[in-house]
Amino acid sequence: MLQGVLFGVVMATVLDPIRVDEARLKAERTADADVLSSLHRNGDCASAVRSIDLRFVGSTLGVSELSARSADLGFTDTQSVQMTDGEQAIDLSVQSDTLPSTIDRLTVNALRIETRFNLRYDGWGTVATKC
Repeated sequence: MLQGVLFGVVMATVLDPIRVDEARLKAERTADADVLSSLHRNGDCASAVRSIDLRFVGSTLGVSELSARSADLGFTDTQSVQMTDGEQAIDLSVQSDTLPSTIDRLTVNALRIETRFNLRYDGWGTVATKC
């Protein structure tokens, strides 16, 4: 959990001034609740730390800038992919638990990243993890 704590501190310092759209945040929170419910049904231990993957999509410039700053934001850049429509995608990962409060902070910061780097946040994913 230490990395999750550090992740929260670093993210807060860099991204706090960026505001998020409340309607968008509400929609993401609804999607998060669905994913968390599915994980729970599959025996997930929410307090277990594991890799959580996030995807952002947009311009090559935005993806390059996010890639360069990903470590500063507490993420590992796992891959960049050219999409069929000409856009670029970047996949990032972070070691964290899936407690609802942690996922909520992750989502808020993902929406801040979306704004900061002019990308589209495309959600997060992980696998159910036993305690």
